[in-house]
Amino acid sequence: MAPTTPELKLSLKEIGMSQSGDKGTLEFRLARGNECIKLGLKTPDNDPVHQIKLGPLKKHAAKAGVSPIGSLDEVLELADEDDFIGILRLGVAPTAAADLTASSSVAILRKSYLKLSLKLHPDKNRKCPDATKVFQAVVNAFERLSQPELIDDVKNKSKKHTAISRSNTGCKRSRVCCPRCKSIWSETTVEGNPDYFYNFMMTGLKSFNCATCLLEFGCMTAIHKCPFCKHNFEYHPSDFHRKISCGSKRCTKQFGFYMFHCSDRAIKNLKVEVKELREARAKQTEQKRRRAESARRRRGVSNEKDADAAFLMGLVNECPRCGISLAELEDQDEMDHLQNCNDDEGKISANKRKKEALEGAKSQKRQRQELQDDVAAKAAWNLLGSENEDMWLLTDGALEKECAEHGVDVAKGKTASHEMIASLVGKRKSQALTKFDPKNGGKTTTSLPSNLHTMTVSQLRAVAASRGITVGTKLCKSDVIDLIESESELKSDGKGPLMLTDGTNSKKRKTSKDIESSESDSDSDSDSDYGE
Repeated sequence: MAPTTPELKLSLKEIGMSQSGDKGTLEFRLARGNECIKLGLKTPDNDPVHQIKLGPLKKHAAKAGVSPIGSLDEVLELADEDDFIGILRLGVAPTAAADLTASSSVAILRKSYLKLSLKLHPDKNRKCPDATKVFQAVVNAFERLSQPELIDDVKNKSKKHTAISRSNTGCKRSRVCCPRCKSIWSETTVEGNPDYFYNFMMTGLKSFNCATCLLEFGCMTAIHKCPFCKHNFEYHPSDFHRKISCGSKRCTKQFGFYMFHCSDRAIKNLKVEVKELREARAKQTEQKRRRAESARRRRGVSNEKDADAAFLMGLVNECPRCGISLAELEDQDEMDHLQNCNDDEGKISANKRKKEALEGAKSQKRQRQELQDDVAAKAAWNLLGSENEDMWLLTDGALEKECAEHGVDVAKGKTASHEMIASLVGKRKSQALTKFDPKNGGKTTTSLPSNLHTMTVSQLRAVAASRGITVGTKLCKSDVIDLIESESELKSDGKGPLMLTDGTNSKKRKTSKDIESSESDSDSDSDSDYGE
């Protein structure tokens, strides 16, 4: 016979626990109290755990190395490790946790899941910013264990390895400054950046905006100062894991670059953010290239005669020879000045040197920005696993460096990106035979670029080349998209044969020759119908 409410309150009073609450709360509290008594749980001061109030209990838990927040942090940690059974064990008594396994019945798993969901519901943990993520992790754990078709994805995952972090002995956080206003970057809390953003900056993964002038800059365009003598020095992301000197004759001290701790969750979020950023940056780069090409076709090749004519017609504000301002001359004086402009006072040569200096500064700035884009693209590609299917994210400069490292001969600045990618994919496959499994890291529709249908033909050819697809020269944009999507669907349906096997595929792979032949057949059919 179940005990009544007065009997429960009497039992709680005997063991020194609170008697407030409804009957269900009293039963739960009494069961927890009896468990503590059975296990003999006591604080370092020899006080029974079940008799201590919540505030002092949290302090004792923190001293013992146990999270004082409770199951919220534990759920997130277990979710990062894909320990789904460990999450559901938090919903049962400690003495019964060992009995809950992945082979337990769905009814037992559901019982634990319901207890956890009531305790960890976001409405009951509104002060916790990660309450929604915790609840989603609990739901995901129950679905993975109760539905065998979902747990296959976890079994096929590669085993996680312990992250290796280098020592920070002799390492300093070097000062990074904005290249425009020389303001110090992210050494105070004004920007609101966590410490590990320094890792992202120095490895080239992300660019940041100056809090003073709003200029966007990265590690290749920023100003780097020695932590000892404050002298400027040249930096490259390959120096992040090395110890270097600033190069000043007065400073010979060597230093490394401090590597801050970054959680697995932050790395996962960074991967998604970096891929989206590279997709957007690739689109912007293609748009700039097309606008520059269109402007070059419109303007043609300019020369000194065109500049002189433009000055006479009042289309430019400065004399193309000596650089004098148009506002300082009258209409007739402009023509007289151009006819009689000579180098008696050295103004023409001085203006020529000034133009060369300005053009050199622009060229240097452009080269540094291109180098920044190359470094960011390479860092993003490495972060995403250096997979062939993501090689289209690399810039032309980064692709040329990869070709040089793998011994692929390309004409610098003349070889198209999809040609370099096709050569690199073939070279990498020949250097290491890989067995591709469509259920484990295969090329699926979910791994395609999110902006596939807004890409240009040249970008689509690069994406196809990175996935090992040969694209004919006569195919249009829609045909290339069909090829890429058909290849991805073939890999994602689980029916594609593995390499190095004799298996047959039930779905025929569409090739560029098939599309070209079908187009030629349709053209011939339309011609014959028209002839009739």
